[in-house]
Amino acid sequence: PYRDGTSIPVTSASVSSDRRKVFLEIDGLKPPHVVYLRLLPPCISQDGDLPWSTEAWYTLKEIHTDRGKPILGKVLTPPKREPQNLLTDAERSAGWRLLFDGKTTKGWRGFKKDYMPDGWQAVDGCLVRMGPAGDIITDEQFANFELALEWRISAGGNSGIFFHVENAGGAVYSTGPEIQVLDNSAHNDGKNTTTSAGADYALHAALRDVTEPVGFFNKTRIIVNGSHVEHWMNGVKLLEYELWSDEWTALVAASKFASMPKYGQMRTGHIALQDHGDKVWYRNIKIRELPGS
Repeated sequence: PYRDGTSIPVTSASVSSDRRKVFLEIDGLKPPHVVYLRLLPPCISQDGDLPWSTEAWYTLKEIHTDRGKPILGKVLTPPKREPQNLLTDAERSAGWRLLFDGKTTKGWRGFKKDYMPDGWQAVDGCLVRMGPAGDIITDEQFANFELALEWRISAGGNSGIFFHVENAGGAVYSTGPEIQVLDNSAHNDGKNTTTSAGADYALHAALRDVTEPVGFFNKTRIIVNGSHVEHWMNGVKLLEYELWSDEWTALVAASKFASMPKYGQMRTGHIALQDHGDKVWYRNIKIRELPGS
């Protein structure tokens, strides 16, 4: 039975040159103890395979030494990260601009607030929900646009992207349709295509699950042009629909949004990111406004 446990963080992890082994640097191990090792996502092979098991136990009887000094592995220098939150010359020419500079939360604020809650922070080039904070919205409002961003979610996590949000009412979902952000593999909403990642939440189903494994970023693109809306993820068009059409009206009337008279009726509004209680990362948030149709 588990008892008297102590949690020890991993200081660093280095992959061997043949990419078949990982050296973990862990300070504070003291024999004799039973060590329980748990792998957290993302942990995936270069070929896309998941490990057979994410847990292991072993008995640590002694730490091997060479002349009294612990035998250590070699800590490798991690590869350089690709630059993020930048626009190419072609993107600028096409009218794209950043909604997140990668360093600050400038341009965003809390829903029905005039400041940015501390629970949302700019960390390592990402806009991250770090702790309880509530939903956030852009300072600006947009009518017709193409929005592109990348997101990754914590294991079993849930969040959402909203558009045409009015900065009033009980919640961002009182007015704005939602593009679902979800760990499909571990959250119950992933079992239903109308509430899985990329869906028009509770109304239009995603074509299929095209999400990356938890811990990896998903590229999402949202087009709102007049009444026409498209959801794209990782290069796949997941769905499209027409706002204010007979089909839209019928779906809303049969949903939980029927009691919200302004739901999906706004012609312009804020972009919003949801605090659903889970850690979520957003980056490369950019938009270009469209002339409308």
